[in-house]
Amino acid sequence: MTLGFRESPSGSLVSDEDDEDLPLRAELFSAAQMAAHGKTLASHHELSKRGGRDRLLSRLAENAAVIDATCDELTAAVKAGRQITPASEWLLDNFYLIEEQIRIARRHLPKNYSKELPRLGKGAPEGTPRVYKIALEIISHGDGRVDPESLCRFVDAYQEVATLKLGELWAIPIMLRLALIENLRRVAVRVAENRVQRDLANTWADQMTDVAEKNPSGLILMVADMARSNPPITSAFVAELARRLQGQSPALTLALTWITHRLAESGQTIEQQIQAEIQQQAAEQVSIANSIGSLRFLGTMDWQEFVETMSVVEQTLRQDPADTYGKMEFATRDQYRHAIEKIAKRSTFTEAEVAQQALQLAQENHGRGDTRHGHVGFYLIGGGLPLLEKRCALRRPALEALQHTTRASPLTSYIGAIAAIAFVCTALLLERASRDGVHGWVIGALGVLALLASSQLALNLVNWVATLVTKPHPLPRMDFKDGIPADARALVVVPTLVYSKENVDDLFEQMEVRFLANRDPNLRFCLLTDFADARAEKMPNDDMLVEQMKRCLNHLNHKYSVGPNGERASPFLLLHRPRLWNPQEGVWMGYERKRGKLEDLNRYLRGGARDKFSVVVGDTSELESIRYVITLDTDTQLPRDAAAQFIATMQHPLNRPRVDTARGRVTEGYGILQPRVAVALPSENASHYEKLCGGEPGIDPYTRTVSDVYQDVFYEGSFIGKGIYDVDVFEQVLGGRLPENKILSHDLLEGCYLRAGLLSDEQLYEAYPATYSEDVTRRQRWIRGDWQLIGWLFGRVLGGNGKREKNPLSLLSRWKLFDNLRRSLTAPALVLSLITAWRSLPDPWVWTGFVLAVIFLPPLVSMVYDLVHRPQDTLWSQHIRASLRRSGLHFSHAILMLVFLPYEAYFSMDAILRSTWRLTISHRRLLEWRASALSRQAAGAASTWRTMWFAPVLALFVGGWLLGWRPASLPPAALFLLAWLVAPAVADWISRPIARKSAQLSHDQLQFLHKLSRRTWAYFERFVSPEDNWLPPDNMQEHPVQVVAHRTSPTNIGMALLANLTATDFGYITVGQLMERTGNTLHSMDQLERYHGHFYNWYDTQTLKPLHPVYISTVDSGNLAGHLLTLQSGLTGLYDEPVLGAQIVDGLVSTARVLQETLAAAAQAGDAEPIDGVAVLAA
Repeated sequence: MTLGFRESPSGSLVSDEDDEDLPLRAELFSAAQMAAHGKTLASHHELSKRGGRDRLLSRLAENAAVIDATCDELTAAVKAGRQITPASEWLLDNFYLIEEQIRIARRHLPKNYSKELPRLGKGAPEGTPRVYKIALEIISHGDGRVDPESLCRFVDAYQEVATLKLGELWAIPIMLRLALIENLRRVAVRVAENRVQRDLANTWADQMTDVAEKNPSGLILMVADMARSNPPITSAFVAELARRLQGQSPALTLALTWITHRLAESGQTIEQQIQAEIQQQAAEQVSIANSIGSLRFLGTMDWQEFVETMSVVEQTLRQDPADTYGKMEFATRDQYRHAIEKIAKRSTFTEAEVAQQALQLAQENHGRGDTRHGHVGFYLIGGGLPLLEKRCALRRPALEALQHTTRASPLTSYIGAIAAIAFVCTALLLERASRDGVHGWVIGALGVLALLASSQLALNLVNWVATLVTKPHPLPRMDFKDGIPADARALVVVPTLVYSKENVDDLFEQMEVRFLANRDPNLRFCLLTDFADARAEKMPNDDMLVEQMKRCLNHLNHKYSVGPNGERASPFLLLHRPRLWNPQEGVWMGYERKRGKLEDLNRYLRGGARDKFSVVVGDTSELESIRYVITLDTDTQLPRDAAAQFIATMQHPLNRPRVDTARGRVTEGYGILQPRVAVALPSENASHYEKLCGGEPGIDPYTRTVSDVYQDVFYEGSFIGKGIYDVDVFEQVLGGRLPENKILSHDLLEGCYLRAGLLSDEQLYEAYPATYSEDVTRRQRWIRGDWQLIGWLFGRVLGGNGKREKNPLSLLSRWKLFDNLRRSLTAPALVLSLITAWRSLPDPWVWTGFVLAVIFLPPLVSMVYDLVHRPQDTLWSQHIRASLRRSGLHFSHAILMLVFLPYEAYFSMDAILRSTWRLTISHRRLLEWRASALSRQAAGAASTWRTMWFAPVLALFVGGWLLGWRPASLPPAALFLLAWLVAPAVADWISRPIARKSAQLSHDQLQFLHKLSRRTWAYFERFVSPEDNWLPPDNMQEHPVQVVAHRTSPTNIGMALLANLTATDFGYITVGQLMERTGNTLHSMDQLERYHGHFYNWYDTQTLKPLHPVYISTVDSGNLAGHLLTLQSGLTGLYDEPVLGAQIVDGLVSTARVLQETLAAAAQAGDAEPIDGVAVLAA
């Protein structure tokens, strides 16, 4: 059944059910006529209030099957040597494209998708989406051709009568794709029928020709047989039979005479039928060609621009009185529109009316105090949403109402769920222990330990469920595609230590890389440095390091003294602080380490702290106009254009921070934004630990998992020291606010004061610790820092002036601080609970199973969920393999947790006790910290065993005690004790670099590869020539005739340049030839037309002109860049190589072997033709 319609002569719309096999071919309309037809169509359309069956997917499947079958028949005909029509050729030549479009349609048309769309009622098949009917009309009146002008005018005119929903506008491309596939199916059916009729004509023609040659008198019987079979006297049958029989034996005219008489009965002639067949073939060819071209067009049209141009909602929102909406990026505008769609579905208001209500609220509140209230977004995704919902009389289903109620008090719901699970687990365990006769202090201790351990399990499960049921809420963002505006100038700063010449070189190299990836006139880059801690104020190499930093910075400023727009630039800055004596730490060090550096920087940017920096290099004239600071760690990678995205998010009105002066903290908006922090690509000598634990971004709770939950549930994130902050707000809230020599982990606390937000759609990259010991060192430092913030859990806290003040932190912020403390106690609680259970419980299996559940239940639940949720466009086999690979990674982490459990308990308690002692007794060394590069421990098994001695010693002690006093507990304890005994060995093994095995090739294999490489080089040697301006042709067709494709791409050019280099390495050409060929190619490249320095994707190698349609390929540009970098390295390495090395002999040997092999084959084949040597090598 078709889902289309046709317009009757009277103007009414009637179903096309009777014409479902006819192509979608109606009267051709101009753009103006299409507009008029759009209005007419809209006036006839009546929407149904009832739903209907989703027919689109089933129809798509039918269409795909028909097209596949038709192409199979046509392929068989071609193989049989039969002639096929032009339309058939188009269908076969573009079958790959049609298959791709069908796959795209299936991917973009999920099950029941069309049920969300308005459906037509009267005069339409049940369940027909209105937008699909529109697509059919556009295809019908364009004979399969879709052009932007006609499409836009049609939709625009339609909406003058009936407004389309946003979902319908977005559905237009997929519906056009379905309509085009429908049209191709219909034409394919006619092509198949034509093929059948032609085959029938050929069958009779073959038989008659054979009879005419062998027994002409029997031809009359053959014609009689054909007449009795009553063949279809169609244009295809008649035209093909006439083509085969006309001009042949005179006897064959008998069959044509019979055809003539049959046609005369209906007043037709053979010539008329032939002419009709020609016209039909031409029409079908045009329909297929137009449909194929339109399918290509669908992939190139900017549908985002189309939707926004056509959308009535968009036109309403662009009247935003704050003049913000039109300056936002597309994703944020789309987020606003989705909010309108959601409200409209739950109310009697249309989407256009909801948008109008939001605009009206913004207009009513524009200019009244808070500038956010004059922006439409405040009522769509901000704090004004309840006002808009009330105006639109929003009605929520019961489940959604429950979720809304839960969201009204998210912290209570979140902590309540964690507490409920933890208390239930604890109660069940204690009830079992009580039944086993355990009482007194033992059951009390078990209760505390069980609560701590089960809280980790509860937290993992609640966080996991929260990420499943809560949709991500990306922060709104402005559009800075034209660059960072002057009122949003920013400084990218890296607070770091300098301690060696190599360290300084590396810091400036990384700063240059960040600059090149984020080049903008309103973005500066700064190194904010201290010397390493020392026993004296001045150290022997201090002056040398300062001079080297000055040289490096001046070099960079000179190198990039001209900006991208030709303006004078000084993008780099160095701010260096001297060491100060710290009596509590007992060393000369930078004041307050990183926190002090950023505090001094903020004051310097606002005209103060001029005495805090002993070395200032770079232009400081415009620093006071800096609004934002992007702070990064030493090893943090800043991706391309990421800085502009950070600033664009901070600049959005709904994200701008609002400071509660009474509380002294940010209560709305965000003073700090924290991007995701992903693990950078492993180094060349990566260890097993780096691959295992750093393979998936965000394993670390400090970087991803918790922050996602906090942002999605509480609309706040956690700051971990790498992000962007507002300088004025930072200084207003935290300037001189925090006590000296007390705070080590200041990042989380700063995020609590300034209200950190998570930039979930932007990432930074940094290296993961290569060894387990490095990871332990930083985690131990984190735990010490967390416990030093314990005072912020209580009612009053110590201020920067040494006096106590009311704690301004919110309950959520205090929960974050508390949760870090709780987490640090998990490993000690698990170890102590196991030992207590093995020592005191009659049945320690239950408790041992509980600990295993805490460790292994989260990855197990995640694995089951992952396995059963297969993406629609993924095969089950691929999904299962990928899911098991991910699950294997998660279970590996759990196993490592079990193995290292006693050592992690040991270093956690060591950090907790140290912090407690220093906070309460000694008040010294609270800022103890060493850069990771300076604190790396010696590698090796002996060092690891010395560091992790606690794990095997505990295993031996507990095992010995159980053997002597509680042998019944040995079976449940055996797995743990064995794992703990070998923990240092495991840590040492996973911390070693992965040994890379080189392939061992035999003599015959090497000879084969050398001959293959020599033949490969022959292609470049032969075809990269003056005829093609020393550019490599894309390909060379060998059969049936040799044809060279005189076009090339950036990837081809890069490969040709590397082929030259490789040919030199293998001895096929000399260094002189390499330089000549490379120079010729580079000279031709210099003559190619480019777009802002980028090469176009295709060029004519003979005219050097770009081929149309011209476009830029990021893949090809990236390939060429990589090839040029490799070429540069290879050419540099030739400086120390001899002009004629030993490889020349190897190259001659390879060439001789290929010639010998090819000449022998030619002689065996008896080929006496002259042989082209280079062609032989390429053969």
